[in-house]
This record gives sequence, C-alpha cells and structure tokens, in this order.
Amino acid sequence: MLSRLLRQFLFTLVHLVVSVLVAVQNVYLRIRTQYNDFSGGEEAANDVEVILRHIPYIIKKPKHLVILTDMTQHTLKDLALVVIWSLVAGVPYISFHDVTGELKENETKLFLEVEKCKKGVPGCIKWSNRPNLNGYTNGIQAHTITINVFTASDGRPKIAECIRKIANNELNCKRKTNEFTAQEFDEVLRQFYPSIPDPDLVMYTGSSCRTYGLLPWQIRLSEFVQLSLDQCINIQCYIGALYKYNKCDQRFGK
Repeated sequence: MLSRLLRQFLFTLVHLVVSVLVAVQNVYLRIRTQYNDFSGGEEAANDVEVILRHIPYIIKKPKHLVILTDMTQHTLKDLALVVIWSLVAGVPYISFHDVTGELKENETKLFLEVEKCKKGVPGCIKWSNRPNLNGYTNGIQAHTITINVFTASDGRPKIAECIRKIANNELNCKRKTNEFTAQEFDEVLRQFYPSIPDPDLVMYTGSSCRTYGLLPWQIRLSEFVQLSLDQCINIQCYIGALYKYNKCDQRFGK
C-alpha cells in the first residue's frame, strides 16, 4: 500500500514538474517570437533580404519541407510567403499537409496568391499535381521549387491501397523473397506518389505536435520543428525554424 502511494506521489510530482517546464518553455517561445528580430534591427529590410542575409549560415537545408496547414488559423498569404521564402532559400520541394481539407479545394487561389507575392523574385515555381499552373523564370537562372498539397487521404488510405494491389498481384513488384524489405516496399509505394523525396523537415504551429495523418511511411525520419506557438507565420519564425533544423543531429538509429 505504501509503495503504491509512493509511486502515485512520484508520478504526480514528475507530471507537475514537466507541466511547469512546458509552461516555462511556451512563455519563452512566445516572448522570443515577439521580441526576437532576425533582421538585425533594420525594419525596412524585406523578407528576401533577411533570408539572403541568413541563408549562408544555414549549412543544412531541407530538400523537402512540409508545412502542417490549418486554414482556420493560416491564410493563403501566409502559405504563399512560405513558398517564396523557401524558393529564395533554395528548398527544392515544399508540401502543405491540408489538415482541414479547405486548401485542396482552393489550390488555384493559392497559386494566384503565390504569383502575387512572387513579383520581382527570380525563380521557377512548379505544381506537382497541376502542371497547367507551372510558373516560369523569366530567363533568369534561379532556384526552382515544386509544390504539393496533401491531405489525410494521401496517408494510410494510399498505403492500404498499395498493400491491396500487392496482394492481388496488380503491381509489378521486385522482391528477392516472399517478404518485403523496407526498401522494396518503399520502391513500390513510390508509384502512388509524385516523384519527390521523403520530407526531412516538418514545420507546425501551435503547442501541439501532431502528424494529422501526414504520410506515415515517408515521415519516419523527418524532423518536426515548431514554427510558432501562437499559430502565426512570419519571417522571424521561419528563419528560426531553419536554424533549429540546421542544428539537428540525425543519427538514423545509430
């Protein structure tokens, strides 16, 4: 009886300590978001100049960036600016995981917002699922970024569909034994998705880190980095998240 009470007391104590630490961290992140200015105090500097100033110090850049998108919290302009920032930073692939399902229905509006924000910024923007929306470079050698929009239906349902077709011998599968290795299954599953690399960085806003059904197979090695605590998306938060990812030491199970 005494041992049980002691365990309950220790559990409650640990829970209280962790809750206090999380609360302190959230307060710190909120203050940092409000007062930390990566532009070096130059309020007139635009977002592109800020990125160009910091990107030489970011050695480890993501090849495929995913933004967890909640259209009840984020605007189309927020997302369009993230595309432009990533284009300037040299991120070749960016995807938006549509949590609410609204972005998928308004992909054309996002295209228009991206084009509006892109004025004067060199580079080519491509849309993986809508090639008719692809942009152009104006003949200037610059970065290219490819955009994808995913929903929860692109996660487990597609994996289930892939397994069903494997079971019915509807797919051309190359395997050495009766059982699939992770690499062999990965090669088969890629037939169901655009030709893009697996996400290496996922940015989210708010205090809760959740996947919302985001590509469960492809994110097994992804880093999740908080963009902001209060759902806001701005250049300071974006640069800060890139710096945090730059410091990540991915050991891949070693």
